[in-house]
Amino acid sequence: MASAAIVRQQIESSLAARIPAALSVRFQQTPELVPTGITEVDALLDGGFPRGSLAEITGPTCSGRSTLVSSILAGATRQGAACAYVDVADAFDPLSAAAIGINLGRLLWVRAGRTEKSDKQVWASLDRALRATDLLLNAGGFRVIVLDMGDVRAEQVRRVPLASWYRYRLQAEKSQALFLLLAQTTSANSCASVVLHCSEADERWEYATGNQNGLPLLTGLQYRVSSDRKRASTREFANPFGKKPVSAVQTAWKRTTLWAR
Repeated sequence: MASAAIVRQQIESSLAARIPAALSVRFQQTPELVPTGITEVDALLDGGFPRGSLAEITGPTCSGRSTLVSSILAGATRQGAACAYVDVADAFDPLSAAAIGINLGRLLWVRAGRTEKSDKQVWASLDRALRATDLLLNAGGFRVIVLDMGDVRAEQVRRVPLASWYRYRLQAEKSQALFLLLAQTTSANSCASVVLHCSEADERWEYATGNQNGLPLLTGLQYRVSSDRKRASTREFANPFGKKPVSAVQTAWKRTTLWAR
């Protein structure tokens, strides 16, 4: 009678074309991290976002979503990596991006639509953006791919099938790209390895004369971001059972403006 090892080898050989090493134990290794460039957020994420994963950054307008993504792209392009930005509603501003530090020569900007108002036009732009994202993930060669749906209403984003996000996650794992979803609310659900929730920024005002009789000056903004899922973080890969952390972790980070208005 054949031993269990021989039987296992025979089964793996027959399935090798479709499922390599089907019955072998696979050890997950700690993934390479893409830092955000913001110390407090990197500390929250144990160093940054893991490559080869799908991550979500959600929040309302003026919550620091674009600032966070721009910081990630600036750090990646500064190292010479190629990145892609799929813009659903024509919200990307190249002049502001260059001022933040993004190397536009290393960034592929895909304009999927304009600032349309009707639901039919918005969905057409979103459909073009999803098709472009599919092509970029399959092509490979990008360290960070951003799908900006921040100006699309939540009910329209939820029309995207969950199977699409699952396919994108598998493509990101294969190409070892960090795939970032930028939206008002979560949409990828369990397909996302990391989800960051951004809250509205708190304005910081000061009076030039030192008392409240003068005109107030805007001196900075304080952002707050929380994470309730870190499936692919360093700590979790050290867990032999690979379970999700139960409690939510929260931190605050600040960005001070260099101008006053």
